Formats: sequence, C-alpha cells, structure tokens
Amino acid sequence: MPARSGDDPSRHDVPVGTRLTVAGAAARLGVAASTLRTWERRYGLGPSARTAGRHRRYDAADVARLQVMRRLTRQGVAPADAALLARGQEAEHEPIAAPDTGTGGSPGSPGAAGEEALDPLSLAAAAVEGDDVRLRRMIARAVPGREVTHGWQTLISPALDLLETPGRSDLPGRDPVWALGSTFLTHIRSLTYPETTTELVLIHTDPGRLLQAHVLAAELMLRGHPARVVRPHRDGTAPQLTPRMCQDADLVVLLGPPEHATETTHEIESLCPLFEICLTDSEQEFTHLPSARTLAGAVHEIDALLQQQ
Repeated sequence: MPARSGDDPSRHDVPVGTRLTVAGAAARLGVAASTLRTWERRYGLGPSARTAGRHRRYDAADVARLQVMRRLTRQGVAPADAALLARGQEAEHEPIAAPDTGTGGSPGSPGAAGEEALDPLSLAAAAVEGDDVRLRRMIARAVPGREVTHGWQTLISPALDLLETPGRSDLPGRDPVWALGSTFLTHIRSLTYPETTTELVLIHTDPGRLLQAHVLAAELMLRGHPARVVRPHRDGTAPQLTPRMCQDADLVVLLGPPEHATETTHEIESLCPLFEICLTDSEQEFTHLPSARTLAGAVHEIDALLQQQ
C-alpha cells in the first residue's frame, strides 16, 4: 500500500530476520539507493548480513541505524554528526550498554507498557532533534527516584559523549549538549527538597565537571545532607574558594580537584574538613585528605563522614 502524504516510511520497523537488498532498504527508508551507497562509503553505515551466495544484505539493526541517520539529516543535523549518532559509538569503542529500566524488557528496548527505547543513542538523538517533551520523558525514566548516579553513569554521561564531537554544528537556537544537560538538571532538582536551609556540604569543581557536581549534590541531599555547588563565573572559569564562601559549610568537597585548589586548601582546611574526589590518576593532588575515586564511592564516604559529625 503506498505511503499516505505525511507518512514516513522509515518509521516502520523491519522484522528481525529480514534481509533487504540496497533497493529494498532504500524503498523502506524512502531514499535513493545511491544515498545508501554514499552513506556506506563515507560513514560506514552499510549492510552487515550476508546470504549464502555472499551477497550483502541489510538486516533489522542496519535499517534501524539508517532510520536514525535519515531522521537526523532531515532535522538539519550534519551528515557526519548524524552518522556518529546512528552508529551509537566511535569506531574504536565497544557499544554502550543501557541499564535495565525495570519494565520487563531487555536493556534499552521498549518495555511492557510500550515505552520507547532508552539508551544513550536515543537520548542523544532526542537532544539533537530538539524534542523537549521526549527528552524530559526519557530522562525521567533514566533517573528514577534515588538512582541519580546510576542514571548519570549509564545513560546521561554516555549520551553527552556522543554529542560532544569536535567540529560539530547546530541549527540556530539549538545546542543538544546544553539541552540534555539542562533537562537533566531540571529533573534532579525535582527529586531533591532539603528539609533545612543549613548548608552542610559545599562542592567546588571546574566548569567541565559541573554536571557531576550536581549529581553528587543531589545524591547527598537525597540522603538528608543539604548540599550546594559553587557556581562558575560567566566566562567559564572556576571561582577561587575563600574563607567567606566556606564559613557555613561542615564539609568542602573538591571535585577534580578544581583550579585554585592548591592555593586555598590549607587556608580552608583550618575552617572545616575537606574531601577530595579524584576521578583520574592525574588528578591526585592532596594525599593527606580523605578521598574517593568515583562519584558513587564519594557518596558513601561523605555520608559516613557526616554521620560521624
């Protein structure tokens, strides 16, 4: 049956086990066969299945990637960026696995209630397309209840990695990285309501780790420890900690550690305890401070420290 006006033939799923020729896949997607050959030659989005006669055929997974490629290019995304999102990974990386969402289906697949796929690629695609409603819905599923760190590590952060491609370009008014990050912040804000205005934990980091700082703050607040994140300057630099900034804190967390930390550590340490989070080997700065190597580990260590105070 011919597609009606406004129908998108690429929206129709290909049954598992189906093998399509170039012409068949092109017809399914509503593009020219030459376009598929170009996408294969330039971006590696070619067929992966083979018949008994060694003829290459597009399988269901191949067509799914092409559907993403077609949808994003129609939205104005540069073909190279769209291809990266369609592949869902850099060539030298393993595929990114999504967590089990608890819906009864496999990770990243639609659940029993018919939810859309939830994985880093789908999140990144929603951000690129500027689909705010879909993005909010997916992040609410990605970060349910108290699972802020888990959702960040398995879905939000990998999706941001897909989006932060050097040399990428966007349509006016669209910034997928900002859209995903701000929607994520809006969601975790809705999860955290402190019962007191007392500032227990002050988290200081460089702007590049700002979202991670908010993840940590949210996890601590969900455990009953009000926390604040030091806001960066408008020019994108981290402010220098001062005794006045830390006077109401029971604990100052150095995530990174941030720029200027070496200059202020000893002065701040005389006012309140410090805790350091070193996410890479190169970030080890102050061996005498209590520390953690991961956000999840930091949550447990800081929680224990505050419980003892």
